[in-house]
Amino acid sequence: MSDRQTLLDWSFTLQWVVSCAVGTAVLGIIAYGSMWRLAEAAEQPSNQPIGVSVAGLLFGAFLALGGTLGPGFLLRNKGISAGRWIAFSVLVAAVTMSSGVSLISFNQIEMVPAVASVLFVGLALGLPMGLVQWLLLKQQGIQAVIWPLITTVGYMLAFGIVVFFGSEGQEWLVLGGMGLVLGAITGLGMMWLLRQETAVAL
Repeated sequence: MSDRQTLLDWSFTLQWVVSCAVGTAVLGIIAYGSMWRLAEAAEQPSNQPIGVSVAGLLFGAFLALGGTLGPGFLLRNKGISAGRWIAFSVLVAAVTMSSGVSLISFNQIEMVPAVASVLFVGLALGLPMGLVQWLLLKQQGIQAVIWPLITTVGYMLAFGIVVFFGSEGQEWLVLGGMGLVLGAITGLGMMWLLRQETAVAL
């Protein structure tokens, strides 16, 4: 691999990490804000199931959008539609997160342990998003069977920043850190996958 290609690979990864960090921080704030406002509006027992479902839907959609908006446009150079990458990711994340929090609420689980919440976000966001993104990569001939695992681990570790290090008044810092971790894991993972594809083509 030439020095120029290596430089391009690292430039791609850096742009991926930065866009993921900024997107997650900005849209993460919106995600948490909308979730808490809906939770307050759903204090009446009759409104609670709908409020919880909609809150989960918006939370999943905004977090997914933050993590896929920049990377989606970066992947256009690889022949992948940014619109499909972003839209499919947001849609599946919104549905699975809404279903997950509704299930938790239905079973009247008041407190979810920290480790369980990290696992939940990884499985509710990272895994389904990774699966639909893998299908899009596969359509371009990119062998990315490991991609769902990368996104699942990425969201687990990234959300762990929020769970274990989050504190009031530091939302931007914590969500930015979440985005950096998510961007680093998925960005490096994508760079590795694309390098493998280039090596096979050569």
